[in-house]
Amino acid sequence: MEQKQAVYGRESLEGYVPGIQPPATRPLKIFAFDPSLRRSAGNLAVVNVVNEQVGPGPDGRLVQVIDYNATEDVYYPPVDLDEPDVLIQRGLDPSDSDPRFHQQMVYAVVMKVIENFERALGRPFAFRRQQKLVVLPHSFEGENAFYDPVTMSLHFGYFTADLEDPGPNLPGQTVFTCLSHDIVAHETTHAIVDRLRDQFNWPTNRDVLAFHEAIADIVAIFQHFSFPEVLHDQIRATRADLSKPGRLLELARQFGYATGSGQALRSATGLDQAAPDPRQYAEVLEPHDRGSILVAAVFDAFFRIYRNRTAGLVRAVTGGSGILPEGELQADLVTLATREASNAAQDVLTMCLRAFEYLPPVDVTFGDYLRAIVTADFELNPRDEFERRVSFIDAFRARGIYAPAVSSLAEEALRLDRPRELEDVRIPPELVTEALASQFKIYDDYDQPEREAVVQLRLHEFAMANAAALQLDPDLSKNLHLAGFHPSFHTDENGQLRIELVAQWMQTPPEGDPRRVEIGGVVLRAGTTAVFDSDGKVRYIAARPLPGPHLTYETQKAVAEQRVEEFKRYVGALDERDALQPWSSEGYDATRMRRRAKLSAAHLARPSWRRSNV
Repeated sequence: MEQKQAVYGRESLEGYVPGIQPPATRPLKIFAFDPSLRRSAGNLAVVNVVNEQVGPGPDGRLVQVIDYNATEDVYYPPVDLDEPDVLIQRGLDPSDSDPRFHQQMVYAVVMKVIENFERALGRPFAFRRQQKLVVLPHSFEGENAFYDPVTMSLHFGYFTADLEDPGPNLPGQTVFTCLSHDIVAHETTHAIVDRLRDQFNWPTNRDVLAFHEAIADIVAIFQHFSFPEVLHDQIRATRADLSKPGRLLELARQFGYATGSGQALRSATGLDQAAPDPRQYAEVLEPHDRGSILVAAVFDAFFRIYRNRTAGLVRAVTGGSGILPEGELQADLVTLATREASNAAQDVLTMCLRAFEYLPPVDVTFGDYLRAIVTADFELNPRDEFERRVSFIDAFRARGIYAPAVSSLAEEALRLDRPRELEDVRIPPELVTEALASQFKIYDDYDQPEREAVVQLRLHEFAMANAAALQLDPDLSKNLHLAGFHPSFHTDENGQLRIELVAQWMQTPPEGDPRRVEIGGVVLRAGTTAVFDSDGKVRYIAARPLPGPHLTYETQKAVAEQRVEEFKRYVGALDERDALQPWSSEGYDATRMRRRAKLSAAHLARPSWRRSNV
């Protein structure tokens, strides 16, 4: 509204005063952990989510909450977050018994997870075909929660607490998984990872499904650090040593106790909370347990980064000794350490999520992830003031996780690169501009699909012309397709804007081709991610090739052969543990790996107390 000078008196001032701008965020109340902690410090939290136009449900741009209970065949009344009585109190008060608060909580937590990904990836997030993620907070009765990629929906169960050992719960009380911040964040991350890399749902090596579970846990636990009161209380209680066990590092506390296990479902410090053991990575197979190894490595790196950030602060308050005195910490020290811990947690989470831009589109390994983290962080923070990258390298090494096809553990060796064949090859710079424009509704709806089609065609032509350099097979050009593209925007440590275009290609040998590797309904594919600068030059590629004469370097050949062998060994290891395998039909044998690919099936296959499956 155009601002005009107000005229005071009896006449109306309409049109002469500035318009009131709507707030950028909407405050909503949630449980920071779950109802079992009740009103302990920080558990009743208020989070700020983007202030979008939202209908009853809540029903927003990206998320639609539909509160249908399939077990009881009933719908619960939807909450209207814009109702004045709800708005004025920053959302409904936390309640176990009010389904409308349950709806409010899942919406708020899902939106916070999306916000963290958008911050890290440097672009607005959207699900496929502009669909909304459907969330069902009371989907069924059972000790489970899962993401269904077919219907693109999150399903949360409810169940009765253990009668003999319910922990801090009332024996036999109803426990709602939708009221666990960690479970909601975990399942939301599954949905987002499926959008970013849909092939990471297919179990082609031991790390793939474990990577899915690990990233989901990493996001859920790091979001604890965004609650200031919780973080402040933990730093005071642990005397600024965040590596000590505590609720900040636990995942799904109520769920774990309610199922009779006597502890939280998982912890950021690993399987047994002991010193790193490289043998675990070589031996552990179950996705949740294997994922815990990656989670522990990430948090080992975080603890070291946090100590580096606070070392000068501790020296200043201790007269240079660096040894804290006995007793309660000084209040100002707790406040300053809380700020550093929060910033360190956000930085590490951003590193972990931005690494997706530098991952191959298929068959990910923990070693690939390490290379992606190192490369992504170097792009924006080459000076590495707090030794972030070396902290990750050392933490992964201590747990036996090594990157494929590298000459050493030096940072320079771990960073991704481009082959010599692509040094002087580039896409037209205007194609980057077209890609940027295609992602935003600046132009009319007719122009946007047309722009996307132009970019898709040009990127496909680039891959066809440079297939061998991208570690794709030129002889299978008909089976090469563009899996996706998108721009990203970031500000580096010098305040300079960096614009990149990320493209992904995949290649699947056809049925009957001798190069096709398929077991149990799952096919091994070749895939490459390329990162282009704003001038169209290839900056990095991350490839997972298949064997063939198109590979010219020995390291490429070794990686391709290792992929095939690892896939076969992985299937064999799963078959040995599958009690149905000796008695199954041919139909089961032909689809067994496809069945194991379902995230909900991975949950159900996990041995646990009372079949706790999250």
